[in-house]
Amino acid sequence: MSEQATPDHLKTKSRRVKRKKVQASDGWTIVTHVDHKGGAAGKGDESALHNSRPTRTVDGLNVTRLMDDFKRFTARWKEMSCAKRLDEMLGKRKWHMNSAACIGIGSFSLDWEHRHRSIWQLVLFLDIVDIVSTNGPALQLYAQEPIFTPLDVAFLSALNISVLASDIEARIANSSFVFAPFVEWDLLLSVFLKDKNPELYIGNDILDDYTPYANTEAKVKVLEECNGLGKRFLQNRRGVRVPEFGEHAHALNGLLVYLKNTQEEEEGRRD
Repeated sequence: MSEQATPDHLKTKSRRVKRKKVQASDGWTIVTHVDHKGGAAGKGDESALHNSRPTRTVDGLNVTRLMDDFKRFTARWKEMSCAKRLDEMLGKRKWHMNSAACIGIGSFSLDWEHRHRSIWQLVLFLDIVDIVSTNGPALQLYAQEPIFTPLDVAFLSALNISVLASDIEARIANSSFVFAPFVEWDLLLSVFLKDKNPELYIGNDILDDYTPYANTEAKVKVLEECNGLGKRFLQNRRGVRVPEFGEHAHALNGLLVYLKNTQEEEEGRRD
């Protein structure tokens, strides 16, 4: 896969992709992308989403069954062009990482429509971990999600992923991979990426102006800070779209891979 610079429309207000909320969970808002005719859910919609979220796990589900699902999804993932193109792009770089943080991935065990989306995202996360740790030490893996069930925690533990109740941002260093699929911008930047410079980030597109999306009082309060954080984050990075993924409409489509520019690329930008 050839690496492409972030298109200009990712950084401008007039052509920016809008987002639609598809789930609400204990203060975290997970979003997906829609066209410009779509709109973000309002306060009442978010409340309705939160109240409609199930609290019971799938009947008969256990760690063994979850692991079987994960292995089946992983086998399918390895066959897909999306996985092969990501491996081509990331596998040729030299990585120096020691940790990976998975943020806001959702529940694998709740009896809801997003369960398989969460598993696909986990498959991507662990595949990238494998790629960047090739010929290097094993990474310390962490996950944080407000709606994880005890079954989710046990499942992730079986995959050597430590679940944190809070403060996962304290585990993010320059030598980290951060995976935050569709976490809303105000939380992503003001908490998880604030003053952070991870080696690799995969998640929502990072912008230098979120003014069109500051549609709540809470977002207005952090708008200036997030604009500054987004601008600094973009200074030495380029974004590449995750290749199209046809197995699940809302699992991976819309995510971006942000790579730090190499020394040669930085020098080229200055010329």
